[in-house]
Amino acid sequence: MKRTKASTLPFYAVILLWGFGSGILTPVLPLYARSLGFSIEGWGLLVTVYAASTFVFEWMWGALSDRVDRRAFIAAGLLSGAALTYLYTLEAFIPLLYALQFVRGATFIMVGPAVKALVSDLNSGGIGLSMGLYSSVRRLGSVVGPIVGTLIAEAWSYESALHVYTAVYLVGALMTAAIPKAETPGVEGEASSILEDTKALLRIRPILVLFAIPVIVYMGGTVIGSYLPIYAQEIVGMSTVGVGALFSVGNVAGLLTTPLFGWLSDRHGRTSVALTCFLLSTAAMYGISLAGSPLQLTLSLVFFTMCFSPLTPLLLAMLTDTTPSGLLGTSMGIYSTFENLGIVLTPPIYSLIWTIYAPNAIFVFGALTQILGILLLLTTRRKSSD
Repeated sequence: MKRTKASTLPFYAVILLWGFGSGILTPVLPLYARSLGFSIEGWGLLVTVYAASTFVFEWMWGALSDRVDRRAFIAAGLLSGAALTYLYTLEAFIPLLYALQFVRGATFIMVGPAVKALVSDLNSGGIGLSMGLYSSVRRLGSVVGPIVGTLIAEAWSYESALHVYTAVYLVGALMTAAIPKAETPGVEGEASSILEDTKALLRIRPILVLFAIPVIVYMGGTVIGSYLPIYAQEIVGMSTVGVGALFSVGNVAGLLTTPLFGWLSDRHGRTSVALTCFLLSTAAMYGISLAGSPLQLTLSLVFFTMCFSPLTPLLLAMLTDTTPSGLLGTSMGIYSTFENLGIVLTPPIYSLIWTIYAPNAIFVFGALTQILGILLLLTTRRKSSD
């Protein structure tokens, strides 16, 4: 069934709020943790605990979303994210931050695979463009979120910024009721188990390669989302609001290029476009390691975000092209699980490099990981759906 733009407007409004909340949290949470006295190693462990729980649970939520209304998972995930993040601000729960991180990761992560699969369910045009539009709407929220979050943090407190995050996700959860119900394709033939569906997907070699690539993507992406706010403030000397502005400007760049690359991939082949993004983002991340002033860091991040942001929607479009329709939620869940594996693996490495060698060396390592992504992507070139 073809959907009109009006019918999908509530869905994209929820995605916008999802991105706005994420934008608030990205610079605020690491700076808040540092204000509580967490070391770089302690912050890295917080990131690892969160990622480990998402790694364990996300594939399951994705598979279940093939069997239950996907909107329920979006609402439940947003509600859990709101409630648990509010607890972060209460003094009595600060000693329990590691446990809260694990629980938040396990429950909030149900949003991701449900949203990505619903993008495909409601798609009325090229899937590359639809994934690019989804990513751009989410990034539009991420443009505003960092500057709003850091302004609130500087004017009032980090806790106040996290309270706004909580309110935004409560509104988003309520708005899911207005999202049009999409018929999930379901698995053809007799009902199969989640494990059988997973095995069926892993037997498709191009899908297996596409599951491996996001490990590499997020090994590089983690250094930006989790360590750049601290690096910008403590090494480059930027203010709290300056860190928020840094991420907002970077997200504007990604907002502009993501739908363009998605549109190009629908017409000229996804693999070639993704390879170009990988090559340019590798060079851009190395450039971040050389930045010594706020202006240089901002320009380097803008270049990086322009090239790196389209990667995930491009890979999701390739995955949608290759996945049997009845297994799309399962496939998105497994894909996201491998994203989380990349996040799990890297914080201990980045923290060690920061402490023992030099803070800017983490960006050099991040650039090197992206070369592995290029090599993996080349193996799909002959078998992609270009």
